[in-house]
Amino acid sequence: MAQVKILEGAEEFALGSGPVGALLVHGFTGSPQGMRGLGEFLAGKGIAVLAPRLPGHGTTWEDLNSRTAHEWIAEVENAFHRMAAERDEVFIVALSFGATLALDFAARYPDEVAGLVTLAGMVMTKDPRRHLAPVIKRLTRSVPGVGNDIADPTGKEIAYDRLPTGAAYYMLRFLKSARLGLPAVRCPVLVMHGRQDHTVHPSNAQLILDSVGSQDKELVWLDRSYHVVTLDYDRDEVFERTYEFIKGHSSHAL
Repeated sequence: MAQVKILEGAEEFALGSGPVGALLVHGFTGSPQGMRGLGEFLAGKGIAVLAPRLPGHGTTWEDLNSRTAHEWIAEVENAFHRMAAERDEVFIVALSFGATLALDFAARYPDEVAGLVTLAGMVMTKDPRRHLAPVIKRLTRSVPGVGNDIADPTGKEIAYDRLPTGAAYYMLRFLKSARLGLPAVRCPVLVMHGRQDHTVHPSNAQLILDSVGSQDKELVWLDRSYHVVTLDYDRDEVFERTYEFIKGHSSHAL
């Protein structure tokens, strides 16, 4: 496959050091840029962070359209195990479809994840087009994008302005298998979601909370934010609550 240029600011990043790690997973059509502010905050609190770039993201929508869920699943696995090889414990903090991938990983490796934070997490969609996804991908290669669902006008996400229909088909198909695996998630879970999210319906938050097998779980509603909560009005609360969750569930002093 030909090398595709990565958009400036959309690169994978690693920050901080120490025995506690946080794997930051971005959403569909987004990039690690959407997680950078959170990553810098956590690194400043003594937590090592790694934000991988999912295959096909941070480049072009055409590149993403050539990818499948297997590649995104593998990237999360590889990134987690890279962190786990150097840290005593690893938490996952994931946005949107990144949370789908994180929940799937936590279900398959229930004893390896120290804790999981889902931000605008997605395990189902109410978009009526989901039923037509196999047909739509044959009719057109892309439709208008869903990025930058942000209430704060100063928030800007590096995301595609087109939604690639082939990749979207694989993403939607993966939702079902991830949702079925939720009872196998046993690690502590913090769910945060914007009440005004226009991209991932807020009902996903309660579904995640009710479905995971974790005994230690909490739901926090964000009243002022839309979808990209790491870049929106409630970002400071998101950062602080994420840190407090990791601190409260870590075996190390932070």
